[in-house]
Amino acid sequence: MTPSFRMLGLLQVRSARVTARRQQVVLAMLLLNANRVVPLESLLDALWGGTPPATARAQIQTSISALRRLFVTAGVGERIRVRGLGYTIELAPAELDLHVFEDLVSRGRAELAAAKPDAAREAFRSALALWRGEPLTGVDSGTVRANQVRIAERRVEAFEDCFDAELQLGLHNEIVGEISTMVEEFPLRERFVGQLMTALHRCGRRVEALAAYRAVRQTFVDELGLEPGDELRRLHQDILNGHAEPPSKPTASTGSVPRMLPARVPYFTGNGAVLMALRAQLTDDQGPLVAVITGRGGVGKSTVAVEAAHSLAKQFPDGQLYARMTENLADVLERFLLALGFTAIPADVEGRAALYRSAIADRRVLTIVEDVDDLAQIRSLVPCAESSRLIMTTRARIAQLPGSSVFELDVLRGQDGIELLSAMVGRDRVWAEMAEAGQVVDLCGGLQLALSRAASMLAARPHWTFAHLVARLRDDLDPQVRASFQRGFPALSEASRKLFARLGSLETASFASWVAAPLLDLDTVTAADALEGLVDARLVDVTGSGVGTRYRLHKLARIHARELLAVQDNDGYLSRLFGAWLALADEARLRQGFGTRGDASRWPVETAALADPTGWYGQERAALLDTVRHAASVDAVEHCWNLAVAIADLAGAQRMFGDWRDSNECALRAALRIGDRLGEAAMQYLLGELDLREHRYAEASARIGLALGMFDRLGEIGWQELAERSLAVVDWATTPHLRHAELAG
Repeated sequence: MTPSFRMLGLLQVRSARVTARRQQVVLAMLLLNANRVVPLESLLDALWGGTPPATARAQIQTSISALRRLFVTAGVGERIRVRGLGYTIELAPAELDLHVFEDLVSRGRAELAAAKPDAAREAFRSALALWRGEPLTGVDSGTVRANQVRIAERRVEAFEDCFDAELQLGLHNEIVGEISTMVEEFPLRERFVGQLMTALHRCGRRVEALAAYRAVRQTFVDELGLEPGDELRRLHQDILNGHAEPPSKPTASTGSVPRMLPARVPYFTGNGAVLMALRAQLTDDQGPLVAVITGRGGVGKSTVAVEAAHSLAKQFPDGQLYARMTENLADVLERFLLALGFTAIPADVEGRAALYRSAIADRRVLTIVEDVDDLAQIRSLVPCAESSRLIMTTRARIAQLPGSSVFELDVLRGQDGIELLSAMVGRDRVWAEMAEAGQVVDLCGGLQLALSRAASMLAARPHWTFAHLVARLRDDLDPQVRASFQRGFPALSEASRKLFARLGSLETASFASWVAAPLLDLDTVTAADALEGLVDARLVDVTGSGVGTRYRLHKLARIHARELLAVQDNDGYLSRLFGAWLALADEARLRQGFGTRGDASRWPVETAALADPTGWYGQERAALLDTVRHAASVDAVEHCWNLAVAIADLAGAQRMFGDWRDSNECALRAALRIGDRLGEAAMQYLLGELDLREHRYAEASARIGLALGMFDRLGEIGWQELAERSLAVVDWATTPHLRHAELAG
């Protein structure tokens, strides 16, 4: 099957050519770094060097948009993602011709190392057939040209390896002409010269073989002032003597069966359905080769993976391999090859990967790889035969590998959490303090790592009660849980790290994406990218879709965020957040025919949800009330009572009088606490208005009368007129002869 993305020649997406220079350079840079983030600065440098124009960023965004449209037209779907301050293109292993070429070359080298020259030749020739000319032909960029040279070098090396395989197969007559052409093109590559000498000698053309050596020796002396290398001189002597020795190859010892799995936990609770489905896939000969276990840090991915592997060990008699991708990929491959019995291991990653895949091709091996961050890490480890299987665990939200299935883990629910505690500390202790045990599960947020750590602490201290543990968990975060959250931080952008800490300050249970913009003082798109970085890292959860999308922090993630917030500079982010809420509430009021009141600062933010202002308040009412309480708690009293004024209008329009009273009473207490006289008067007035609506005329008269006097002393004419009209309504409602006279008139 032809790869969808082709760069070994003209740059193409399926049959579509990419012709515009900026789009060519951007796509080339993304493909050269497929499944990795390309920083915006690298794109700027590739396009303009050190002197980008003022509109450079906008031009790159335009190019990205054009490429996305091209992808849709070509039928490859959405591939380009924003990641922090850069972009990435998500590709499966066989979608880019360069990746297919590298895989085939690696396979060929592995087959050559395993003394299988026939299979090696097939792989090398398939790889070379992918080339349609110079790589990235015509792409005008110094950065890209540097990569062109590097890629072209790999093609030359593939020819050298291919000729070695074909010489081992005795095909010297068939390839002698092709080798001669390569010697003419690359006269200083001694390996080509040696292959030509060998082929000529085997064809009975000994004199020409010796002449080829004399020619290259003369070139070396004339151009470099050097003699040819030792290997070529030895070959010359071997031909003079009529023989040549083949090089040694890496071999695997027989009978080596690796058992690398970590110990299974003595208890396994929850996730039983996932475990059953995982085992069914791994033993289905027609099922996917890769099982992906995903979920937030500490949710129990490793426990499920190791449990599944131990229970199926007999199904994979040729061994079980295990590694964490916190190690270097080259080191992981070296350990796997050593475990499989190899003593001579290629130095390069591609060679090790190819040898690894070749080694397990005829075996039934189960491999577990944990803590995978991106597809580039795992692509080299995907088995190429149906006899072996791979389990990978990841907390990142990454594109699904072809031929894989995904198993999503969630936190343990109440009963499963109780079962885990019972297994670790004993059922009797749990039953004796069932309510407190339930509190432990709740305080740990159902996170398996946190629960296991808490239970271990309790099991090691028989004199402790669950009440002791509850008190400790309320005040402290376990170091291992903290480390689990921190593990994904290095891959986050600076904006995402700052946002995570500031999200810990929110008092709302959930929030919309626009919240990120005022917290960071960035535009909506850039801030949303920072938020999505946290979603990808499983530090923020997301539910719903479209305008109903909501985000939330796990209970323990919120604790860690607040720890980080304590050491972060305060640039007024809460004031911006309260101002953004106020701006949205103002817009909702205006669209329903209300005016706006209060002079607290606003922070403009865009949201599509305000197309339906009534529905917006219904969706955000709990968050708005939480924000009023939050503003009160940090003495942002002006924002507090301004928001309460807005809620009075919005809630009153929907007869949600409880929201009106709760928000206004909270704001009144805050205003009284710091002596904000205008805030106090406004809240007294609006609470009086609410009393009036609910026909509590005496209370209404007292509150509005008090507010009227305060407005008069403060010189607040607008508020004073509102209070006077309201008092007139109270008088009308409570004085029968006035009401009757008006009705009669």
